[in-house]
Amino acid sequence: MIGILDYTTLFTFIGTICGMMSMFFSLTGNISYGVLMLIIAGLFDAMDGLVARSKKNRTEFESEYGVQLDSLSDAICFGAAPTVLAIKIANGNIVLQIISFIYLYTAISRLAWFNVEETRRRKKEKTVRRYYTGLPVTPSSIIFPTIYLLKDVLNNSFPYVYIGVLLLVAGLQLSKLQIPHLKGKGLIICTIYGTTILTLLILFHL
Repeated sequence: MIGILDYTTLFTFIGTICGMMSMFFSLTGNISYGVLMLIIAGLFDAMDGLVARSKKNRTEFESEYGVQLDSLSDAICFGAAPTVLAIKIANGNIVLQIISFIYLYTAISRLAWFNVEETRRRKKEKTVRRYYTGLPVTPSSIIFPTIYLLKDVLNNSFPYVYIGVLLLVAGLQLSKLQIPHLKGKGLIICTIYGTTILTLLILFHL
């Protein structure tokens, strides 16, 4: 059988399913559930790398396979899913809906760039990278849900603010900013924040 199916890839597969569920809920008009699944996908993504690295005697092929699998999953969860959410949030505004596709392009472009860059880096370095060039796609799992929590406060301006933030994130993804690779305390803080947003969403929007 082609592929690797074990506990090191399980979290990635579950996260991918969450991304698909996010799009399903969004397309059927259940936007709050779509946002909910986006956050959960992000939480699984935060854990899958730690789980994969916990395996002893992990081969180079397994490591490279994990990188590619994670990237494909990210394209679904943090590229396609946020775009579908934005299209539904635009609520029939054709201009905002067309603009939403800019984010999809920047997300998959950034992922492709990262794959090439990471492959070249690994040939020269054996250590874990310290910085990313441009904003990774995974923070979308907490950025957009945070904006969604302000929906009732923003009222009619919400779709415009949401798409505005979408464009800002898109620009940062293709920027040359050096973003620290979160690990340890940074990863824990983001996980706690994501869990808090998830809880607030369940309490006030479901």
